[in-house]
Amino acid sequence: MLAFLLLVEPPALPEGRAGDTAPHQAEPVAEAQQTADAEPVASVIAAPRPDQIRNVSPEGVSAPRVSGFLKRIEPSKRYQELKNPPVEPVPDGPLELFRVEIIDSGHIRSGRMKVTLANITGLAPEATCKTRSGTDWPCGMRARTFLRGLVRQLRLDCVKQQEIGPQEIVASCRRGQIDLSARLVRYGWATPAADAPQHFQELALKAKEAKAGQWQDEWVTDLPDSGFDDSGVSALPDLENLTQEVVEWSQSAAPGLAGQDLVGSDSGAATLVPNQ
Repeated sequence: MLAFLLLVEPPALPEGRAGDTAPHQAEPVAEAQQTADAEPVASVIAAPRPDQIRNVSPEGVSAPRVSGFLKRIEPSKRYQELKNPPVEPVPDGPLELFRVEIIDSGHIRSGRMKVTLANITGLAPEATCKTRSGTDWPCGMRARTFLRGLVRQLRLDCVKQQEIGPQEIVASCRRGQIDLSARLVRYGWATPAADAPQHFQELALKAKEAKAGQWQDEWVTDLPDSGFDDSGVSALPDLENLTQEVVEWSQSAAPGLAGQDLVGSDSGAATLVPNQ
């Protein structure tokens, strides 16, 4: 009998016994439980404690009692719209601009809208130019002053050519019959853009030849005495009926323009004719 028991193989264990499977199943359960316990701990650590919350309630208003942890939420859609309102595109039709601010000789602003004058490259306000003796003079400030005198507080009519950003366009603007871009090039306070019409190049060439605007080689700091005696002079009669024209004082500072007038439309090349 003993020999028989030694030779016979022991019976196989039944599948699914608790003693064998329990250790294997316990490991995933324990890992999941540790992960679940770690998540609230991490969120609790990140959230501010009630005693660390800054009270920003105005005077006379009682702050609510905080007994638990706070949770930060995203601002409402309505608040975001009020804080950053959507910017409407600039209409394509003709634009009438009032109370225009002059940024420099190539850019103007009306309200929230910034306009880059078409077909030209203006001078920055801090730009300087060289005289014949090598002295710097503030041609950028002078160019801006010229455009200010041209625009003043009058209405501008602009036609949008391109929208380059929110409330920012490239446009051709006129004050009455005067094209601002052409007038700036004509008197040497701006240069034509690479894609500007041909007559802009002709206006720039004439300005260089006449040493007008930024091309002048002498810088006059003192204005001559006008010799006008205004003692006892009241308001000029029919002043409101006078045609508002810009005193183009840049000619007086350009030796090449002495004794000559620039005539002709800004839409074409300027012509130099001697004064009669």
